[in-house]
Amino acid sequence: MSTLYRKYRPQHFSDLVGQEHLTQTLTNEISTGNIAHAYLFSGPRGIGKTTMARLFAKAINCAEHKDGVFEPCDQCSSCAEIAAGRNIDVIEIDAASNTGVDNVRENIIDNAQFKPTKSRYKVFIIDEVHMLSTSAFNALLKTLEEPPAHVVFVLATTELHKLPATIISRCQRFNFKKIADDVVLHRLAGIAEAEGVKIDKEVLRRIIGKSDGCLRDAESLLGQIMSLNLKKIREEDAELILPVSDFEQVFAYLEAVANGDANGAIATVAKVFKEGANLEQFALDVLEILRAVMIAETGEAPTGADFSDTAKKRIRKMAEQLPKQKIIRLMDALIKRRQEIKQSPVPQLPLELLAVEFSDEAGASKPDEVEPPQSGTTTGGETAPTKKPSPEAPIKIVQKTTAVEEPSETTEFTLEELRAKWQEIINDLSEQYPSLIFVLKMAEIKGLKKNKLTISFPYSFHKQKVEDTKCRVAVEGSLEKSFGRKIEIVCEVAEAEDKKIEEKDLANLAAEFGGEVVA
Repeated sequence: MSTLYRKYRPQHFSDLVGQEHLTQTLTNEISTGNIAHAYLFSGPRGIGKTTMARLFAKAINCAEHKDGVFEPCDQCSSCAEIAAGRNIDVIEIDAASNTGVDNVRENIIDNAQFKPTKSRYKVFIIDEVHMLSTSAFNALLKTLEEPPAHVVFVLATTELHKLPATIISRCQRFNFKKIADDVVLHRLAGIAEAEGVKIDKEVLRRIIGKSDGCLRDAESLLGQIMSLNLKKIREEDAELILPVSDFEQVFAYLEAVANGDANGAIATVAKVFKEGANLEQFALDVLEILRAVMIAETGEAPTGADFSDTAKKRIRKMAEQLPKQKIIRLMDALIKRRQEIKQSPVPQLPLELLAVEFSDEAGASKPDEVEPPQSGTTTGGETAPTKKPSPEAPIKIVQKTTAVEEPSETTEFTLEELRAKWQEIINDLSEQYPSLIFVLKMAEIKGLKKNKLTISFPYSFHKQKVEDTKCRVAVEGSLEKSFGRKIEIVCEVAEAEDKKIEEKDLANLAAEFGGEVVA
């Protein structure tokens, strides 16, 4: 079952799928006997280049070939030998392992001088021809320009741009394309039926999503799933061989970032890291979803590998909710942060920083959640209205008073006592202001003079976050709760934003987020 793509390799041109635009031209040449001396097949891997080359060799060497007929008979000894890969007049060469000029001279140039042993044509199929060295191409060129009448070359490559123009210009070019999803689906369903196995259509769609237009990959994946040896294969059965891409966590992170929920995004990253996932791949998956959102925003259907119907619905919903410019900013930021993951001493940090950056943006775009005085409380002789909270987003109403509270005359406290209670203050804020936690953990208590506390941050956007009216009020309120007096905070940025965090602080930070510093 693991070699379905070999078992069902097309033996007739009518069996080939997805390349009809090329099949028509080649079969016309075979029918009329107008055979060129060199052909160049280019295109992605696994879409039929080598299969087409073998079929072509079989058809032009068929012992029962007649004018006007292009299909090989599949009965004569020549057809049987070529199908089995043992015909000595059809020579397949892997250029990836025979790159040198000596190999070209010995296997191609010298061999081409001799007539076929028992076939009409001696056919050289050179796979991955772009791998040949410059000297090997130069040696091949002369034979390719003026080959013996009994020789036909078929060159196959996945990287056409690497071939010298002198080689390309001497061949008939055939550009293969990826195979359409509906064609692959029909092909896989036919193989499953021939094998007597029923497979849920959703399983076939997932195979197609992962194969990305490559029929050989799709047939190989189908073979792996059918190795379960079940007469009916459902989605849950297929997951044993073909795990579902965990787009749920990808969506959770992306939606949290887009909504400014840094705490939710950081928690998702921690979960992904704890489960042992590759964070670079996770970031790439997030980027793939964002790209699909961008495409959906233009009105096109979301595209991508392994997207279920549910995933496509969520993508369309995000496209409706996110402004185009924010999608672009998210993609730009994510590309940069993904590149930082390898160099980061804490692998989760770049993705966490991205979450905090966009929580700052979301916070800056929202009005403070502080309401005017309740009805009956006057300011400047006027009655202040009371704003009704939105049903979607309940707003806390805080009553303001005109009276100015005098500073509490409590016992003085030291900077050391404040530092000792800093974690307690962070914990106090954690439930109501989750986006502040990460920022405050990065802060350094620098000094205390009278009722002014100086706090230093490594990055300017940390400082801006805490200086936001809502955040400042929250921090100062927690300080007053802990020390019984009003304390004003003064924020500053460290001298160099790009300075390195000391090893001890870095280790502590890594431990807080479930990581460790790797030397």
